Amino acid sequence: MKNKQYIVYTPAGEYHHGYNGSLEGALGWAIDCAKTVRGSVKEVCSNGKETVIFNCTPKTDVRAN
Repeated sequence: MKNKQYIVYTPAGEYHHGYNGSLEGALGWAIDCAKTVRGSVKEVCSNGKETVIFNCTPKTDVRAN
């Protein structure tokens, strides 16, 4: 299993906090933190691949206009 981190970003895209993915509960902690700052969580793998796995920012529906 590759090492990973969960990184929390503010709505402005600034780094807020990071969690070691090898710790039990790390993903939940990161999501709770992102909810508090209304931000997002990226999973960052040891190979550098980043994936957004949680985002508090609501997506806008272009059909609503």
